[in-house]
Amino acid sequence: MKLLSLLMWVGQFGFSVVFPTLFFLLLAVWLRDRFGLGLWIVAVLGVLGLMTSFSTARSCLRSLRKAANEAAGEQEPPVAFNDHK
Repeated sequence: MKLLSLLMWVGQFGFSVVFPTLFFLLLAVWLRDRFGLGLWIVAVLGVLGLMTSFSTARSCLRSLRKAANEAAGEQEPPVAFNDHK
């Protein structure tokens, strides 16, 4: 079951990388056609989509790493009050 959970994270990662860029590019093309805006809107929203994809992918990878560590049983030991270094 843990393996299935990790495979779900892989699918989520792929979706989180592709969807924001695709959404912003489709929105830019629609705005350009609908309101007669120039090519600059595609460039601006394309860059915004890439930045959003990068941020989402980084967050998803952080969560994936945490889930993998929990599945492997690797947990950081709790901090004790008597453990002075």
